Amino acid sequence: MTATRVCGSLTALALAFAAFAAPNSWPSDDARIVFGGFAGDGTAIYVTTPDGAWFEALTEPGAGGSYPAWSHDGRTIAFSSGVGGVSRLYLMDADGRHVRRISDGPRDFGPTWSPRDDAIVFTSSRKGNGGIYMADLDGGRQTLITGVDTVAQEPSWRPAGDAIAYSESSHTTGFSDIHIMDSEGLHLAQLTDRRPHDLSADWHPRGKAIAFVSWGEDDRSADIYTMKPDGADERRLTTHPARDTDPRWSPDGTQILFTSARDGDDGLFIMDLDGRIVRKVTDEQ
Repeated sequence: MTATRVCGSLTALALAFAAFAAPNSWPSDDARIVFGGFAGDGTAIYVTTPDGAWFEALTEPGAGGSYPAWSHDGRTIAFSSGVGGVSRLYLMDADGRHVRRISDGPRDFGPTWSPRDDAIVFTSSRKGNGGIYMADLDGGRQTLITGVDTVAQEPSWRPAGDAIAYSESSHTTGFSDIHIMDSEGLHLAQLTDRRPHDLSADWHPRGKAIAFVSWGEDDRSADIYTMKPDGADERRLTTHPARDTDPRWSPDGTQILFTSARDGDDGLFIMDLDGRIVRKVTDEQ
C-alpha cells in the first residue's frame, strides 16, 4: 500500500466503471461523496460531488481500496485495502495523503467511526467466522466485541449515543437479521426476523431511523428499507428487480445514497425517502 495520490478529474473513466458506497460515504459538509470503485485497473477509493460533476482518485487503482468512511469532522477517511484475499484497515487525510495502517487482521473491512472519532468498529474474519472488532485509535488496541461464536458483520455506529447496528447470522437457519448492541458488545435488541437476509444497516444522521438491505427469497434480488430504531414502522423504498444495496443517509437525512445494478454495472444513485430516484451520481461526464 502506498500513499500515492492520483490527482485530477477522471474524465476518461471506462463505461465499465462500477461503484459501491460504504458507511459514512456522505460527510456533514454535503459537498463530497467517497466511495470504492472499479475502473479496469482494480478497485480504488474515489471522491465525487453529489451531482457527480467530477471524480478524483485518492488511492492507487489496483491497490484494493474499498469501504471508505469519513470521520465525523470530515478530516480523515478510514478504508480497507489489500489484494490476494488479504485486507487491512487504513486511515488517510481527506486529500489522500498520510496513509497509515491501523489493523493487522487477515481480512478486516467495513469501518465505522465512533461519535467522537476516537475509535473504529469493523468486521474481521481473524478468528474464522466473521466478528466485529473495535480499534482504539488512541491506544492502538483491537478488541473483539461480539461473542466468539457469533457470526456478525457490517457495523454502523449511531452518530450520537452508545448503539451499534449490525447484521448477525443465525446458527440454525444461516439467515441474517439486523441487531443492536452497545460498544461493549452487550446485545440490546434484534430488529428484523422475517426475511432470508437483512444486511448493511446505516443509522440516520440524527439516530431516528435505520436504513438496511433485505435480500429476496431467491437470494438474487435486494431492496432497501427503513425502520425506526426499535424495528417499528418498516418501509420498503425500492422495488427494482436489480440489486439495490449499500444504503447511506445524506447529511440532512432527507435522501439515501445507494448502489444499484439497475443500469448494468453497479453505480451510485440518490433517492428521496419515497423511493423516487433523484439522480445517478456515477454517470459518464
